[in-house]
Amino acid sequence: MMKAVATFIMQGGRQATIVSATMAILSLLMPPLLIISVACVCLVTLRNGSADGLRVVIGSTVATALIGYIVLGTSLVSFTYLFIMWLPAFLISLVLRETGELNKALEFLVILGMLAVTGLYLTIDNPAQLWATGIQEVVKALAEQQELPVTEAELEEGLLFWSQYITGVVVAGTLISLLMSLLLGRWWQGLLFNEGGFDKEFSHLRLLPRDGLVFAILVVLGVLLDGQFAEYILNLDIQVLLLFFIVGVSVVHVVIKGRGGSRYLLFVFYMAIFFVPHLILPLVLIGLSDVWMDWRQRFV
Repeated sequence: MMKAVATFIMQGGRQATIVSATMAILSLLMPPLLIISVACVCLVTLRNGSADGLRVVIGSTVATALIGYIVLGTSLVSFTYLFIMWLPAFLISLVLRETGELNKALEFLVILGMLAVTGLYLTIDNPAQLWATGIQEVVKALAEQQELPVTEAELEEGLLFWSQYITGVVVAGTLISLLMSLLLGRWWQGLLFNEGGFDKEFSHLRLLPRDGLVFAILVVLGVLLDGQFAEYILNLDIQVLLLFFIVGVSVVHVVIKGRGGSRYLLFVFYMAIFFVPHLILPLVLIGLSDVWMDWRQRFV
C-alpha cells in the first residue's frame, strides 16, 4: 500500500501535489495525515532536487488555499502549513540530499527548532505567562463541570513551573512531526530506489561529541543563570533532546534486531514509544551516552 502511494507520488509533480494537498486538508479531521502530506515534499525533494520539491511546495500551498477558501471560507490554513511544515521539510530534505548524512539533517532540524523558539521569545514578552493564562482558562472551565483531583494552590504551583517550558515542548512537538515525515519520505525513497537503504542508514545513525557538548553547555547555562534568559536557554535545550531521543530509538532498534528480535518485538517497541511517555527519558539518556559509548558495538 505505502509503496503504491510512493510510486504514485513519483509519477510527476501534479500527482505529488494532489496527494500532499489532499492529505493536508484531510488532516484537519485526522491530524496524523499531515505527516503523509509533508512526506510527499520530502520524497520529491530527496529524489528530484530543489526545483521539483519547490514546485510541490508551491502547488500544495495554492491548492490547499483554494480548497480551504471554498470549504472553510479562509486560506489561512494553507499558509500555516507552508511556513510551519512544508517549507522546513523542504529545507531539511535538501540538507539530507546534499550531505547524504541523516545526522546532519537532524542537526539542521534542531537548529530550525532553536530559531523558532528564539523567534517566539523575541516577539512575545512573556511566553510562560501567556501559556499559564491560557491553561488557567481551560482548567477553570473544566472545574465548573467536575471536581479536580488537585487543590487550587497545587494547580497554581504546577502551572507556574511547567508553563516555563511549554514553548520548547510545543516547538519540539512540531519537530517530531517533521522528523516523522522526513523518515517516511526517506523510507519511501528506499522502497522505490534503494531497497534496504533506509534501514541501514537509520541503524548507523550516530551523533558527534559536539552535539553532546552543546547539550551540556546549555544545561549548565540554564542552571547557572536566572530569570527569563535561563528559561529561554532551557527551552533551546529541549530541542537538542530530540536528537538524542531519535538516536536512542535507533540504538534500541539495532540491539533488538541484532539479537534476533522478531518484527513483532520491534512493533511492540515502537507502539510503546507512542503510548508510554516514561520511555522518553531512558531513550534520551541512551542517545546521549551513545555519543561516547557507541552501544551498538558493545551489544550487537
